[in-house]
Amino acid sequence: MIDNVSALYDKTSSCRHCQATFSTKRIRSGTLTMLHRDSDFYTTFKEQSLNPILYTVNVCPECGFAFTDQFRDKLAPWQKQIVDEQISSKWKPKDFGKVRHVPEAIVSYKLAIYAAEITDQPHSVKAGLYLRLAWLYRFEKNVAEEMRFIDMAVEEYEQSYIHSDYTRGDKEMTEVRLLYLIGELYRRLEKFDLAIKYFGKALAFRNHTIESGIIRMAQDQWQLAREEYKEKKNEQKIG
Repeated sequence: MIDNVSALYDKTSSCRHCQATFSTKRIRSGTLTMLHRDSDFYTTFKEQSLNPILYTVNVCPECGFAFTDQFRDKLAPWQKQIVDEQISSKWKPKDFGKVRHVPEAIVSYKLAIYAAEITDQPHSVKAGLYLRLAWLYRFEKNVAEEMRFIDMAVEEYEQSYIHSDYTRGDKEMTEVRLLYLIGELYRRLEKFDLAIKYFGKALAFRNHTIESGIIRMAQDQWQLAREEYKEKKNEQKIG
């Protein structure tokens, strides 16, 4: 077992709303051993209590504004006013800068999602928050909530694709990776026709991308979605 104290370090963060500086935890790179990566990129580590997604969200203890590193650097005056009215005026100071467990992480994501919605952050940023929140519920084996937030994530990822803002929320996100992810999230929601459509869009990049791993995954999941779609139709006929 990894020593939690040595794997965690304190990072000083500056609030995007009130400019207060505060301390928040991060995971040292190189301290984690990956066990498995799901088809929607959720990663299981040997020491799950040190999963980096627990610490993705920064929560300002002074004003309650919750944000990730992908949020826009500065808030416009109208955004600041909304945060003051909708968040800060109701905030009871709480420190999220200590060791986090899943329940605290879930609260931090919900705070960040609300902040992202009222300040009109890019679709890709909101999508990433919804997806990581779904992953936390997967870790908790709460399937209903996992699926609820996957549904919200895929809607935002589709909007991100339409508006081409996907590089804003995740520097590693490319068009083919995004198309694959939308397809996979639809497959998990059993919306197989949409899954097949987006896997097909990803596979159209077959000869135009160096991301051969994503193309292989898209091929495998496209085939799986087709089989699952067939099974579902057969069940409906029998039913």
